[in-house]
Amino acid sequence: MSKGNFNGRLSFTFTSSKKSTYIEFRDLIGRKTLFLILSENIINAWDIRNNRRYDQESLIIAFPFFELIKPNDLINFLWGEMPKTFTDSDKNLNNNIINNGQIQFSSHQTENGILINSVSFNVEQNKETIDLFVENREFDAQYPHLIREIPGSVVQVKENQ
Repeated sequence: MSKGNFNGRLSFTFTSSKKSTYIEFRDLIGRKTLFLILSENIINAWDIRNNRRYDQESLIIAFPFFELIKPNDLINFLWGEMPKTFTDSDKNLNNNIINNGQIQFSSHQTENGILINSVSFNVEQNKETIDLFVENREFDAQYPHLIREIPGSVVQVKENQ
């Protein structure tokens, strides 16, 4: 769920290793809308509906909540782990002040133990709230139908657009 510049709800499917993650977002009627590649500290995105590619700088402008969390931390969340960046309360407090926002995690008991199942981003300067919920994780599952790369023909969005 999101409120602000991006109102609405998108479902997503992802596949992840400890070093990289691929996420496909779909709208309410099942159309692919956004594809993200997270690896190490790099994020790339493809706006599928508008056929535009975003590099990390352009992505932060379009989706300011990425200022609150690093790609590696988002990968940890998708694995159900509390990102190491946020386990130290002093670091967490400083991070929120620097980035003019808040981030909150919640967890629940699963058959795999206690896992982080939601994260909420509140970007104060943009008055945006993004809530990510993981309803189901399938460990050791393969999804060959998921996209694994952004086509080279996709137009790159420049920072100043």
